Amino acid sequence: MKKHLILAALLSLGAPVLPALAQTTPTSAAALPSGYTRTQLEAVTPLLSDLKTLQSSRIDLARGRVVVVGLSAVDRLALIVKLRQAGLPSGVVDYQTAEQAGVGPEIAPVSPAPTSPAPTSPAPRPATPVTSSLPATNPLLATPHRAALSGPATIRAGEAGLWSFTLTNSGAAPLRLAHGACDVRFEVVNAAGQVVRPNPRDTLCTQQLVITDVARGETREVQKVRWEGLDAQNKPLPAGTYTLRAVFSGAGVRSSVATLQVRVQ
Repeated sequence: MKKHLILAALLSLGAPVLPALAQTTPTSAAALPSGYTRTQLEAVTPLLSDLKTLQSSRIDLARGRVVVVGLSAVDRLALIVKLRQAGLPSGVVDYQTAEQAGVGPEIAPVSPAPTSPAPTSPAPRPATPVTSSLPATNPLLATPHRAALSGPATIRAGEAGLWSFTLTNSGAAPLRLAHGACDVRFEVVNAAGQVVRPNPRDTLCTQQLVITDVARGETREVQKVRWEGLDAQNKPLPAGTYTLRAVFSGAGVRSSVATLQVRVQ
């Protein structure tokens, strides 16, 4: 009733009502929990149309990211290039495998992108299918989470680099991991989608027990990853861009796979 009386009073005084009302209308530029906007998330949709290995995609408004499922290493690299060309941050996309697709609720599914003409020069395909060497025996963590790698973007072949493997707890319950000191495993994939540095199986590890607690909404480092820009035979790799892929596999569970591009000089 009060609202109607105020509106009538404004109209009788000739006050401009529409501009005041327009200020209360939410816009797509409002930042989501991730810091990105819905406009940025929706701008990713047209970039997914010609990715052959894409199985599904959705906009997760609760996390503020576009979740894509099933992309090969080559298609991920192609999408990263598209994001740069479109002026979009690479972190706006969360990559998941088909096994991870059930983690987290689906919110605001992405509508199918319009069909575009086939490119005149198709994107390069891997010489052989990507066969990951990362462990996949343990079941995925039940707690919704996000794995990530952070560290140097460029290294020289033969010189060691260190990257931090972190887990972000996006669930409602705290996450506790009691694990060994070598339970974060990694591999290196070249631009053709081939594993050039597989996960080593003869690593000597201490019997140290590590406790990692990740509260709701927190991000914690689980372990560091060390790589010298060498292949499986400990020979320097040719200069180029490679993808580090790491996973936590211990305490009877495993995490989602974290990826990061690194240039070897």
